[in-house]
Amino acid sequence: MDIGKLLSFVKSIPKDKLKTDAGLKEVIRDLGKKSGKNFTDQELNRYVAQFRSMAKTENVGSLMNKLSKKGFDANDLNNLKKRFK
Repeated sequence: MDIGKLLSFVKSIPKDKLKTDAGLKEVIRDLGKKSGKNFTDQELNRYVAQFRSMAKTENVGSLMNKLSKKGFDANDLNNLKKRFK
């Protein structure tokens, strides 16, 4: 899945789904299906916990730094920065 598709999917998520664990599980499950993966309940619980932890401790700058370490190129990162502003 490319960055553009991922960002368009993220923009389509209703904010209220991110407030509950059940909503997060639904969002993660849908994203997995769109990328061809099926998650177990255990995996979903782990991803929800990871999302909650990151929501408390991360900001845009730290996330961009992590993406650059994962191999995203400068053009992708610049496009992401523009969309966050």
